[in-house]
Amino acid sequence: MSSHARHNEARRYQETFRVSHAQALRQVREQLPPAREASRALAVPVWDGNAVPPVLLVAQADLARWAIKHLNEVIALGERLPHNLCEWSRLSSYAMTDAHAYTQMMAGTNGAVFQMLGWDDDLIRHHLQACDADRYVTTDAVAHAAGLFGQPVPPGLDLTSWWTIGGQYAARD
Repeated sequence: MSSHARHNEARRYQETFRVSHAQALRQVREQLPPAREASRALAVPVWDGNAVPPVLLVAQADLARWAIKHLNEVIALGERLPHNLCEWSRLSSYAMTDAHAYTQMMAGTNGAVFQMLGWDDDLIRHHLQACDADRYVTTDAVAHAAGLFGQPVPPGLDLTSWWTIGGQYAARD
């Protein structure tokens, strides 16, 4: 369900049950289906300080740059192809879903790091605004977080390219 659809559903829920918009959104979020390929990160002490791990900031900044690049591409396509709906819809959809994939990986990596730090599932759900703690934590996100902190891939998961990418961020840090 898209963000717009969730807001429409929340408005209907809000009007029907006379609750605040925040409560209505929370109710809609709690009805989201679980993530495909949901996974769990092992609780390992990867960071002992209160500051954000620098390697996580490096990874998030790079993922954000890629997402922004694709979103800027959507804007540019609108300026370049305003009279060609077929071509614009195809190319802009590719760019939007690419941006979405990067933002999903950002949220999933955060969730996996929170799991690695041993955070309570309720706190993770609250921070990710999701009905389950592993809503965005896919096998790729777990591998990415493990690579960031030089941890092995959890048992049962295959070594993915995201583990290698996480290791490359760690090497840069």
